[in-house]
Amino acid sequence: MGGAESTVAVGVARLGRSAGWISCLGDDEFGKYVLNIMQGERVDTSQVKVSSTSPTGVFFRENRVSGPSSVYYYRRNSAFSHMSPSDLDEDYIAGAKILHITGITPGLSTSCRETVIRAIDVARANGVCVVLDPNYRAKVWSAEEARPHLESLMLRADYVLAGQEDFAKLTGMSCEKELLAYLHGLGLTEVILKLGRDGAILSTQDNVEHITGYLVDRPVDRFGVGDSFAVGFLVGLLNNSPLREAIALGNAVAGWSIRLPGNIEALPDWSDLEQFRSDHNFVVR
Repeated sequence: MGGAESTVAVGVARLGRSAGWISCLGDDEFGKYVLNIMQGERVDTSQVKVSSTSPTGVFFRENRVSGPSSVYYYRRNSAFSHMSPSDLDEDYIAGAKILHITGITPGLSTSCRETVIRAIDVARANGVCVVLDPNYRAKVWSAEEARPHLESLMLRADYVLAGQEDFAKLTGMSCEKELLAYLHGLGLTEVILKLGRDGAILSTQDNVEHITGYLVDRPVDRFGVGDSFAVGFLVGLLNNSPLREAIALGNAVAGWSIRLPGNIEALPDWSDLEQFRSDHNFVVR
């Protein structure tokens, strides 16, 4: 079982915080399988709807030891692709501390895009922090279509978790300085740029700081590592950690997860994470 937002919800729950997942599944074997797993991971599924007319979305992963790997999506006309603003419980969003969204959902359909926008509007109106992982997926929508929509969403978010690899596909820019200038140029005052194995950059108007990642000689599974970073970052925010410490925690969760196969299977609990950080002489100054 996988999916960006569901992976993040499970990761947050494993690190001891409460997480709710808003989604729609088909009334089929896959949907029941997904729902059972999410409930077993102590994620609140009260906002998950079940469709009797549309199937659960499916994707296939191709893993390779070397060279690029691929994901093949079969999500068109899935139950989730028909989500609309009317499916949202606005009081549920208003009662949260953080709304986490990704750029995958608005690429699935016009109604999904409208749902994301409405969720952000509700969060902002109620003082809920909005964290966006643009998570651009070329197989979901083209860069030409995605870019203006993702830029608009970025301007509505409190924090944007920008991935260097994703933004190279979205904008054609891969140089760190170019990407930082582009993101600040949009109007973002604090930029978090994920660099994969090299960690992340925290850039403000006055300072650019590189926050070291965790080098893994033999990564086992790269899928979902960006979502693992989001897990650590969100938990850092929930723990009221300074921003750079939240980023460092994101690096640690990502460093742990890349060593193991699977999506949610590779997410740590606190004992795993503390041992991992200890082994790597984790220090935040």
